[in-house]
Amino acid sequence: MSDKQYAVIGLGRFGLSVCKELQSSGAQVLAIDIDEARVKEVAPFVSQAIVANCTNEETVKELKLDDYDMVMVSIGADVNSSILTTLVVKESGVKSVWVKANDKFHGKILSKIGADRVIMPERDMGIRIARKMLDKRVLEFIDLGSDLAMTEIVIGHKLLGKRLCDLNLCKERDVQVLGFKRGPNLANAPSLDISLETGDVIIIAGPKTLLAHKLKNLS
Repeated sequence: MSDKQYAVIGLGRFGLSVCKELQSSGAQVLAIDIDEARVKEVAPFVSQAIVANCTNEETVKELKLDDYDMVMVSIGADVNSSILTTLVVKESGVKSVWVKANDKFHGKILSKIGADRVIMPERDMGIRIARKMLDKRVLEFIDLGSDLAMTEIVIGHKLLGKRLCDLNLCKERDVQVLGFKRGPNLANAPSLDISLETGDVIIIAGPKTLLAHKLKNLS
């Protein structure tokens, strides 16, 4: 269970899914929208749901959003409201503000006014799908924060018979092999001399740039 508190402003499909996922993970979630129907829809799934206009400075102060660990601004089509809400929330002293952007231009504006992270769901999902299409050996690329990531690599015919040490996955000390899976068996400290078989899964973690470089070399 998490003791962190999150606020989500804008309860369209994206905001609603964020609320549900955060709450199901044990976090405390405050859901906010100017549309009463949307607030009623999300109310059963969150800690608190409120009808409010967060482009208003006084409203944001009353909500005490600066007490929350993170605020997600997920306002959809109304770009002006998205920008103004982001500005007001940042100026209220919120620790971390993530914002959903509709396009690259919208994202640039959000970054300039202080958004801590800009999310473009369709673009980000498209990138993930494209990566999987280009390299079927990579099952998932998980962002761990602080520029770190974790991924699983499936051994294909090209690497059949090579040893784990031949892949040079840990040549840089910042990259670590977290686990090795063969069939139903999982080892958290595999021998580097193990001979690889098709279907083996290697779990590695480290800085994103180093992981990307290693994956490119294995392709």
